[in-house]
Amino acid sequence: MIARRWEREMFRKKSPQRSLNQVDLLLPPEKMARLKKTWTWAFREHALGLIREDAFREIYCPDNGRPNIPVKTVVGLLIIKEMFDLTDEEVLNRLEYDLSVQVALDLTPEEAHTCQKTLHNFRVNLLAHGLAKALFQETASEIIKALDIRASKQRMDSTHIVSNIAILTRLGLFCETVRLFLRDLQKGCPELFGMVPAQIGLRYLGPGGEGSSYGDAKSSDGRRRIAVCARDLWRLLDMFRGDARVGGLDSWGLLVRVFDEQCEVTDVPVAPKDGDEDASQTPAPAAVKDPKKVGSGSLQTPHDADVTYSGHKGKGYEVQIAETFGEEDRPSVITHMEVTPSCHGDSAALLPAVQSLQERGIEPEELVADTGYGSTANALACAEVCIDLVSPVPGPDRKAQPEGAEMLGRFDVGPAGEGPVRCPGGREPVSQTTDPQTGEIWCAFAAGACAACGLAGQCPTKPQADGTRTLRTTAGRVMHERRLLREKTKEFEDKYDMRSGIEATNSELKRKHGLADIRVRGGPRVTLSVYLKATACNIKRMLKHVLKRGVSGENGMAIGGKLACRAFCQVVGHLRLRSAVPCPPPWSTCPLAR
Repeated sequence: MIARRWEREMFRKKSPQRSLNQVDLLLPPEKMARLKKTWTWAFREHALGLIREDAFREIYCPDNGRPNIPVKTVVGLLIIKEMFDLTDEEVLNRLEYDLSVQVALDLTPEEAHTCQKTLHNFRVNLLAHGLAKALFQETASEIIKALDIRASKQRMDSTHIVSNIAILTRLGLFCETVRLFLRDLQKGCPELFGMVPAQIGLRYLGPGGEGSSYGDAKSSDGRRRIAVCARDLWRLLDMFRGDARVGGLDSWGLLVRVFDEQCEVTDVPVAPKDGDEDASQTPAPAAVKDPKKVGSGSLQTPHDADVTYSGHKGKGYEVQIAETFGEEDRPSVITHMEVTPSCHGDSAALLPAVQSLQERGIEPEELVADTGYGSTANALACAEVCIDLVSPVPGPDRKAQPEGAEMLGRFDVGPAGEGPVRCPGGREPVSQTTDPQTGEIWCAFAAGACAACGLAGQCPTKPQADGTRTLRTTAGRVMHERRLLREKTKEFEDKYDMRSGIEATNSELKRKHGLADIRVRGGPRVTLSVYLKATACNIKRMLKHVLKRGVSGENGMAIGGKLACRAFCQVVGHLRLRSAVPCPPPWSTCPLAR
């Protein structure tokens, strides 16, 4: 009993008891009427109810510390921050002095206060427990249910983002990595720093120890300087290799990684040339690799080790986005967000997205995506779970296909080639085998049936001496040809035209919610920021929809919507919608809505 008493005291939900000092109760009727037509009132009535506080209980200590600021207040503040792309300082100032934010979070002026450390610690806990993704997914699912949005049609795309880093040249990468290591060594192990040659310290730390301009070189000087950097890297690694104190520095690991990825050890020590900065130092067996031998997953900046390189888009991350579409009277909802390395192609991101949507029960029947996602393997995998992947076929020119390939697309072999093969004439083979290792299908058709078929001249089957016709193919090959045939139809063009709509979502996230200007760096922090921005975008779309449809009644209920019933019920403490037994339709029969 004592433990449970402390648990209730440490983790505190937002109290349903409202005060007479609530900001909205102090406003005159004219201002209240205008307030109910803004995002502020809609946020309070509809968005706060989507935040399930119990899901965050685990991040608080059950028996130590002071009671927490209500989760609805902190999460609501983070969502407002991302809705308007504010900094921590800006959103905290709005909390203190902006009445609209206080009304949106249902706070009194006395309650409208928190500090930046609270936001920081809450985000740290979100990272540690992986709750940002859960918040985004649950919120998206709740909005889909509340607005009766059909998730049967979805589209997917990716967009490139850059964390809060400087884009470094190759020489700049060498110099900045060495500088960070020397700085950490100077602070953490000053006695070992004294072993570093003064020339190296001057090259990368500068006279004042705050960095030098060695990395800012003209292209004509870059090759000579980067060769010097490679030799300096080897000298430092050779000097401190095996030292446990140095090995504990994060910057030491980055130094090793840069050398392994960007340099190679030579059989004979390389002597500095006349005019090189290290001309007075001993030769070093190190040389810079040819750029073509450096992988796209190599370190791009020591300030964000998770950043990779895309030859098409540059340095940064890729964000995979899926959303609903096709309902003009309801908003599109972002259903899936995932941060992936830029060095990976989009094709590998499709099946994890489909699996995530399936686990949440909102998988599409039709998924529209661009060519990057349209591999035959993806199309087959989607077909196995009854999802129609509407995507152009990547690969060679259609005209280069062998004779009979177009007719092959009219054969039916099932999604994975597990069923009986049927030819375009509707006939099944007299014998059929499948190689479990390669997936190759071999089947033979009866001689009499094939002889009477009018499609024999176009058929990809091969005639045999006994009059039968045989076919060797795979389910993937048939799927490939079938999709090529489909691309020529007007139906495919009409469906694929809807893909371009997700570009507006990419632009909205970047321009309105700051996805193009992420203020953090490091893979986990970038991922957290992306999930919060996607959550804010979904809630903003929901609020626009509610305001567009209009509100009625003192409780701000959206006309004819579940969402309003849910929000209204939560305001008065009615939790039936969260229980196993929902409110009976129609919603007007709810006793609390009368």
